[in-house]
Amino acid sequence: MAKRRIVWGLCCLVLALASCTALAAQRSITFETIQHEKTEAREAYSDIEVTTPLARIILSEQGGVMKSVFLSFAPYGSNVAELVAGTTTNIKTFERTYLANTIFPFAVSVNGETEGLYQLVEKNVDPTTGVFNAVFRGTVAGMTVEKRYTISPDAIYTIGFALSVKNPTATAAQVQMTVGDYVQKAGGLDVTYLLNGQPATQLLARESIKTFGGVGLMNKQTVFFLSPTSGVSMDPTFERTASGSQHFGFSFIAQPQTEETTAKSTLYAGRRRFLLMQEAGIQALDHPGVGARMMIPVIQFVDLLARATGNYGWAIILFTILTRLLLWPLMNKQMHSMARLQRLQPKMKRIQERFKDDKALLQQRLMELYKKEGINPMSGCLPMVIQLPIIFVIWRAILYAGERIHLSPGFLWMPDLSLYDPYFILVVLTTAIMIFQQWKLTPQPDSEGAAGTKYFGYVFPVLMAILLWKFPAGLWLYYLLTTAAQAGQQAVVNEQLARADRLAAATSVGDLDLGDGDEDGRSTPGG
Repeated sequence: MAKRRIVWGLCCLVLALASCTALAAQRSITFETIQHEKTEAREAYSDIEVTTPLARIILSEQGGVMKSVFLSFAPYGSNVAELVAGTTTNIKTFERTYLANTIFPFAVSVNGETEGLYQLVEKNVDPTTGVFNAVFRGTVAGMTVEKRYTISPDAIYTIGFALSVKNPTATAAQVQMTVGDYVQKAGGLDVTYLLNGQPATQLLARESIKTFGGVGLMNKQTVFFLSPTSGVSMDPTFERTASGSQHFGFSFIAQPQTEETTAKSTLYAGRRRFLLMQEAGIQALDHPGVGARMMIPVIQFVDLLARATGNYGWAIILFTILTRLLLWPLMNKQMHSMARLQRLQPKMKRIQERFKDDKALLQQRLMELYKKEGINPMSGCLPMVIQLPIIFVIWRAILYAGERIHLSPGFLWMPDLSLYDPYFILVVLTTAIMIFQQWKLTPQPDSEGAAGTKYFGYVFPVLMAILLWKFPAGLWLYYLLTTAAQAGQQAVVNEQLARADRLAAATSVGDLDLGDGDEDGRSTPGG
């Protein structure tokens, strides 16, 4: 009966969640044009600031370059960051300052000549797909150069880029494009190439390069890496400038009197996440450790559930239900063992008092008691030992999938499960269930330290809520469901034990009545 009530209760909870779930609007890309007036030093030009769910990007008519990629979304445990070398971004106002003489990404030179001002000939967000497009067109060394940036709202940290050069002359032209202009610092970013399928911090001899997979800057937290995808064949370049910076990128040949020579590539500008980098085709740059590799299949499975349900909230709920079903036998065994050990406390206490001066004999008597009662004192610990790595992997997986959850629609009253619950409802509910479980469902030890243990059981949930109240709401949703499932299972176990006690008591009374009666079942007076 108790198990049936628990099942009905969980079904009602799921239906209640379904009835009040309101999906937030799909996150989209917006842009704003920033005009710069003409001065004595330069012509008038405009920048365009593109805001995606994860970053704020500045593209400029001054060279048609990318002057800023500011990661404005910071998953729990990380910080906002500016990825373009030579640019500093104010984290509150988003104002940028630029290092003098910096050559920004996607700057182009043709036969050694650099470009001047470009025209922003196209800027729009496709109303059907939500994809942002910006096209800059300019003239360098008598040749028409066109740069196209493409940003999809579904893409995480990736930007499409196409460079087209129209060469009307009778001779081939050497085109060189900058990916970065970086001053090396101790403990800072490293210039990294992908050569012959392997990462390298030094450029190999040209004859040793069979495949060129891209070049960029990366450290333990972030990656800014450009990978050729199609079009003309490209070669990596590297040189040290007079100012001491490392200027790197790639080059190709624009054929003479052709319609266009095009080089297409993909920029990954974001966090160092193996699965996200794998989607961008640059997973060879990252070598996740054992812990990260354990998280990968969990993240993939939760992401599969999210795609199937259309929401990470439901994905976390389904994932929690599946894990609780998987752990149910282990938890059941643990709770039964703990309850049976609890009931042996009076006998154990008498043995401890009797043999307190003989430790060896004390252990022997306790083991005899365990054997007689059919209890393994370690059986209650084993399930917990098995659970701990599972719980750790699940928690880390939800944290690691922060970007995906951020791009997912909102759930219930929470617009973003990757951020903390704005009203702390999940925190309050989880804490209340933990306190109720300690108060009503958990057997209390009958010993000298029982009071301290009992009160710690009340203090711990409150302390955890205070310390972790800004954890992502997705984690609190998982923990709420896990806590509710544990409380429900504890209620089932308590009911099973109470039923067994009632049955044992009834059997004992029946045996006593039978033993005290005469042959025809009547009691003997005085006897």
